[in-house]
Amino acid sequence: MTLIDMRVRSSRRRALVFCCAFLPAAAASLAWVYTRPPEYRAVARLQISPASTVTQPTEAKDTPAMATDAKSFLTEVQVLTSRPLLEDVIKRLKNAGALPDLGHDPVQSAQDMLRAEPVAGTQVVELSAEGPQPDFVPRLVNTVAEAYQQHVADAYKGTASSAYAEVDEEARTLDTQVVAKREAINAFRKRYDIVSMEHNENDVLANIEGLSQSYTDANERVAKAKGRLQALRISSASGNVGARAKDDPTLADLEQRASALREQWGELQRRFTPDFLSLDPDAKSLRARLENLDGQLASQRAASGRAALADAQQELSAAQAEVDRLRQDVADNQKQAQEFATHLNDYKALREDLDHLEGMHRAALDRLEKLQASERERAPRAELLEAAAPNQQPWRPDYRLNAAMAVAGSFAFGLFAVWFADFLSGSSSSAPTAFVEHSWAPGLLAHEPASRVRELSAPSMGQLPAPTPPPRELTSAEITALFAAAPDDARLAMVALLNGMRPEELAALRWDDVDRNAGVIRVGGESARSIPVQEPFGSLIAARQAMPQTAATILHDARGQPLAVEEIEPLVLYGAYDAGLDRPNEVTAGALRYTYLSFLLRQGIRAADIGRVVGHVPQNELVAYMQLHSPTERRPFEQIERLLPVLRELAAGSVSRNI
Repeated sequence: MTLIDMRVRSSRRRALVFCCAFLPAAAASLAWVYTRPPEYRAVARLQISPASTVTQPTEAKDTPAMATDAKSFLTEVQVLTSRPLLEDVIKRLKNAGALPDLGHDPVQSAQDMLRAEPVAGTQVVELSAEGPQPDFVPRLVNTVAEAYQQHVADAYKGTASSAYAEVDEEARTLDTQVVAKREAINAFRKRYDIVSMEHNENDVLANIEGLSQSYTDANERVAKAKGRLQALRISSASGNVGARAKDDPTLADLEQRASALREQWGELQRRFTPDFLSLDPDAKSLRARLENLDGQLASQRAASGRAALADAQQELSAAQAEVDRLRQDVADNQKQAQEFATHLNDYKALREDLDHLEGMHRAALDRLEKLQASERERAPRAELLEAAAPNQQPWRPDYRLNAAMAVAGSFAFGLFAVWFADFLSGSSSSAPTAFVEHSWAPGLLAHEPASRVRELSAPSMGQLPAPTPPPRELTSAEITALFAAAPDDARLAMVALLNGMRPEELAALRWDDVDRNAGVIRVGGESARSIPVQEPFGSLIAARQAMPQTAATILHDARGQPLAVEEIEPLVLYGAYDAGLDRPNEVTAGALRYTYLSFLLRQGIRAADIGRVVGHVPQNELVAYMQLHSPTERRPFEQIERLLPVLRELAAGSVSRNI
């Protein structure tokens, strides 16, 4: 049998296996898709502003505070799907004649159909219902919204009426207490003749206060009289009568006359000698009159002293008598004053109680006025922002999408059946199949004679060289062990390779290519691109930049000479041996780059975006890698994660040795 006949026979067998697997699977899956009943969905949006709660004050004179609790909104959301509200909704729908068959418990069925979900950061609630009836679902949602609005209005009316009644009753009770207390105070005041709470305005206290003041003044006069009498006695005992001229007119006249005669005598003494004065009759006469006046003065002073002493004694006796009289008056009025003071204190206490009751009454009236004024502000609001609209298109299932998925799955099942049949028959490793898979085979066979074709279909044809296997892909544990055992230079090289750099780009990397402000490394050459500097890449570059710089390139030897491309490979290889990895000879720079490329391909990166991350990749290698790792779905470049998770863990310090 020729190669072409074998190929045709194999193709027919594969087609038969594919059809036998694909057609039943497609028919069964499509039947399941299109026999599923449709479900319709209606959505309405309500804005719910709960009523402000009135917080009663601890003191009656304080005014109530109004506040809106965040939990009130969540409570109202639960009310939307509560059973009491839905019972009212079912009654409304029954009265409108729009209630389909919902089973033995329509309320529970409606509750299962409804969903109420608050929109984050707002007071808007998305009310939705799902069900098989396209016309009933929107009516259910809109009826729930109407019933809830009526429920909110009715509940607030009851609450407001209760609050008004409580405050009004409190105000009426306090007013009655104030009137009764005021009448009791007036009766008490009249009974005990209390004019005012001021002491000097009440006769009893005013009299006792006047007597006390008079008694105090009388004691002061007694003390002064005793002091004057004592002073006069001391002066009399010492020979100084202590009489004053201003108190005795006669004594004052004698002192005046004596003073005039002394002035005359002094003038004569200054003008004449003592001998002349002893002989002059006028001088003798003047001296005699002066001596006579001195005698009269002494006699008058003695008489005035005795009179002053008698007056002082009489004044002391009078003052002492007045003190005794006032003491008796004060003692007689003291008991009456004490009783009145007690009644006055009771009167003050009653007045304070009245003031407290009046303050409470005014506060209650103020609260009542504020409740009435803030009724609109405190009232809850349930506004229907968007009513539910009928929708004739089913919300789920999506028949087109599900049918496409069913056909695709059946197709994949058919391919798997073909592969499994080939695997069981062993034809997947036959020579003709391996031969015709090469792109150059059809052209070659078209120009070869039949004998040459038979030679090519001989058993030796199956000895074609095996395809080159891809590089080794390292696991997260191997990368962690590799980093733990590698020195700083090797770590920097490994991080660069695991961020998409090629060894030649790493060897040529200069400090001028690092833009720390922008957080990127600008790679030049034929694959020019920008690589974001993420941790731990940034820490390694910063640590190396802090070292004394002797070369323009980032990687260099001890002499400051740039590392060659072939010198980067040992950095990775030695680290693999030091880490004790299995088959360390397979851990190369290409293996690290292939690990990063596989990470990108598994995320579904588009082939056109690969060059923006890792630079140029040969076409045959890229196609082979994509067949191994790429999922069916492709994702935009912005959704591709560019940092290996193990590097993020190393940067966060999840391993025992920090980078």
